[in-house]
Amino acid sequence: MNMGPIDEQFEAIRELYQGATIGPLAGGSWLVRIPDVPLPAGWNRPMCTVLFVVPAGYPVSGLDCFWVESAGFRLANGGTPQASNDANPIPGAETPLNATWFSWHLQVPWRPGIDTLRTYFAVIMARLDPAR
Repeated sequence: MNMGPIDEQFEAIRELYQGATIGPLAGGSWLVRIPDVPLPAGWNRPMCTVLFVVPAGYPVSGLDCFWVESAGFRLANGGTPQASNDANPIPGAETPLNATWFSWHLQVPWRPGIDTLRTYFAVIMARLDPAR
């Protein structure tokens, strides 16, 4: 299935994380799942699986928020991470996932044609390091 610019950009992620997958969601969006992402100290686990939604209007429509499988993703001291909760489902997912949602937004405007799935993943990683 040809997903336009998503195909090439997703391959750039898969170069870093060979287990990464992408699949369709209801409404024409896509779910990217990146397993075995190493975490810095300060989290309650050494690795996680990161998930994010690529909206139907991508790349004009930017990306927003992300999830970490499974619920119960916490700081090493047991605290809840800033701007997160375990109750927000992934929109368009047929089966609810056990995941912690991060309400984390870009600090600068999305730049179609410049920003990519890989640059958005870098935003996610910057949020996770340091643990807070």
